[in-house]
Amino acid sequence: MTLATLDPDGCPRLSPVYYTAARHTDFYWVSSPEAHHSRNLAERPEVQIVIFDSSAPVGHGEAVYIRGTAR
Repeated sequence: MTLATLDPDGCPRLSPVYYTAARHTDFYWVSSPEAHHSRNLAERPEVQIVIFDSSAPVGHGEAVYIRGTAR
């Protein structure tokens, strides 16, 4: 998935991360607490996520867009 966070200056930070889903409502990823996006989430827990199949042929891809709060 692609994880979108905000830098302290308000600029978006996009990070591809490996994840697993639970109950179709919770998404888990593993990142270092020192990762740029982890530090952003410590300050601002709001997150946006895009999940898509990167192997889909051009013009045939679908995606899910999610807005949430990281914990």
